[in-house]
Amino acid sequence: MSIAAEGGATPPTVPDAAARVLLFTQVARPDDLPLVLSALSTVELNAGIARLGPALPPAVVDHVVTHGPPAARTTLAWQLRLPWRPRTPARLPRDHDAANGLDAARRRLLSRAEPDLDRALFGRLEQGGIAWVRSAILRDRVGSDGQPIVLPDLRAKLAGFLGTAVLPLSPAHLADTDTGDPEFELLRVLAGAADLSLALPAARVLGLPGPIPAVQPGWRDQSWVRRWDRPGAGSRSWRLDWDEVLALADGHESVAGDRGRFLAQIAGLDEAAGREDLPEDVRRRLLADYPPAAWHVGRPDVATLHRIAAAVAALRPRWGSFEEEPEFVEAIRELIIRGLSLGTLSAAEVIEHAVPASAVLDLAWRSGEEILPAARGRADLAEALRSLLYKRIGDDIPLWTVLLIRSLVWTGTVAELVDSTAVLGPRQALPDEDDIDDVIDDVPSANVLLCFARPHVGLEVLSEGPGELNPFELALLEGRPLPPGLVERVLAADVGHDARSALAANRVAPATALRRLLLDPADPARTRLAMLHDVADPALRSDVLFILERMGIPWTLITDFVQNLGEARIYQLVAAAEDAERLHFLLKKLGGYLGPDTSALLHGRLAEAAGPEPVWDVATLAAGTVDTVGPAVRASMAGGDAEPLLKAAETVAQREIPGVTVPDPHDQWTPHPDDPASWPLENAVRQHLDNSPHRWRIMVRRLMEAGPLEYAQLVDLVEAVGDGAGEAAKGSP
Repeated sequence: MSIAAEGGATPPTVPDAAARVLLFTQVARPDDLPLVLSALSTVELNAGIARLGPALPPAVVDHVVTHGPPAARTTLAWQLRLPWRPRTPARLPRDHDAANGLDAARRRLLSRAEPDLDRALFGRLEQGGIAWVRSAILRDRVGSDGQPIVLPDLRAKLAGFLGTAVLPLSPAHLADTDTGDPEFELLRVLAGAADLSLALPAARVLGLPGPIPAVQPGWRDQSWVRRWDRPGAGSRSWRLDWDEVLALADGHESVAGDRGRFLAQIAGLDEAAGREDLPEDVRRRLLADYPPAAWHVGRPDVATLHRIAAAVAALRPRWGSFEEEPEFVEAIRELIIRGLSLGTLSAAEVIEHAVPASAVLDLAWRSGEEILPAARGRADLAEALRSLLYKRIGDDIPLWTVLLIRSLVWTGTVAELVDSTAVLGPRQALPDEDDIDDVIDDVPSANVLLCFARPHVGLEVLSEGPGELNPFELALLEGRPLPPGLVERVLAADVGHDARSALAANRVAPATALRRLLLDPADPARTRLAMLHDVADPALRSDVLFILERMGIPWTLITDFVQNLGEARIYQLVAAAEDAERLHFLLKKLGGYLGPDTSALLHGRLAEAAGPEPVWDVATLAAGTVDTVGPAVRASMAGGDAEPLLKAAETVAQREIPGVTVPDPHDQWTPHPDDPASWPLENAVRQHLDNSPHRWRIMVRRLMEAGPLEYAQLVDLVEAVGDGAGEAAKGSP
């Protein structure tokens, strides 16, 4: 049986196929990672590393640095030679490379003092943004003789650069650590080199009396404070002065200012706390003065979770109940993901010791048909949670009701929440209504827990019987994930219009549920008109419009809902027309709600398909008179041809118009699976591939050979390998 063609297309190139294998490692146990990587040839591994670059899973980076073949380490060094520049800036003042351990990987590579790694990390001379790596090579990292470890060929290249270098910027820029000028950055690094034959010429070019000293001024100097407050300050250096770090921690409130109220958020100090070379005695002193250091750890383990719980208790008298603050929850969430990825945290440890429960529960559900970071660890987390709930709560409806309500304000661990509910039962005191009202609009913990209830529990747990949903149920329906039992309730005939509208408006609503709501609504006209306004998927909105027209709903009523959609959504509705006749019709109905750019795009498409006359018709109708049509339409009328319309459309198509020519980041919809508590791919790997070198070798070859594979196809492939299919196929080791 051949599995190679199951993707239904030509196999990908070697770099793409190898990258797929490396991403697939996220559904494997950390202990099985060596089995996966050893099934790739050196060429394939290098190609995959080069394709993914800084987007490599953390466990792969960790393994390659520690155990990888020299060629793979060198390839990784070339990929890490520059900081990663994400397309969209982070919401918080944090550094991607520090948060994902890439700066730590650079330091570990530098510590090997291997010529090929040094050449790769130093990069080409014209590259900027890597001053700290170059300073480590030229000044900070020393050998057994106390001298810097600098390759002779690199030293010669730098000497040649200094022979022709001129000052590109004013010396006043010396205090700026991010000038954006690579030549200036290199000169500044060279002026601080330990080798005076490099430092003195560089200092002369910069107009300095001598080399730049290695000792930095104290942190209380204002320029130094600004540096510590900048992302990368505590991560991008070969080593830190821990006395300086402790002094900064002691006075961190004066540096953090107003931000010291919650989480302090001193970027450099947080990064220093997460360094792999943080001495244990410094960690203890740092935690005493700066408790947030507890949740900034490079390799989190169960001891980390204990320190976080202690830090939360110490900070609560000053900060109040801050455990549900988004900044804290996000920091804990990323820490758990890192620990599960690296295998330094187990699912059982997270459930037993991690706070708050909401951060843990948010990791236990699957948000889409793709491989997520730490996917296997999160699937194991889901299985552990399911087992705990079945064992302690079972199908007891009153217990489930109490559990869901208590979860809204619970800041302890998941194990404490479940165990205390099981022991005390419905007799225990429930949260005050005022406390619940504060969180009623965002109930992710209750949503997640309800996803793990058996179907009949999900149907019965909240209300005593059928009928319209109560306010709490409606709040659940507006959150994420959407429990399957709750979705089934919404599709009932007597559930009420508000519930169906809430489901239609939820951006994570499963596509199958929305399709059922569209095709079999309890209140056909009202439900579909609400969907026309509320659903985020343009294709589904187009289908809703078509059905409303077929039902005979007056266009005056339809436009009442359409006119408030916004120009981009109205454009999408018209652009979904399958032919010129439909496009012409929709432009006549909705063209008046479009602006010049969106109109130009649609006019060009209509003109290309049916000639210019239909465009003149719809443009005149939208403008009101022939004299007020746009320039392109007027030119088309004057010349009697479509060329002006086509050129106008081509011009607009080159622009970035959110929701029209490019996706709108503020109008994205991400429907999750029908059962977000299920992890089919990860469970299949657990059942068929765990700790099986032979099957892993076959699986890797199948991944390298197959065409494009969706999530469900990956599940089928894993099951086929587990059933013995393809064991003697071409390419098997």
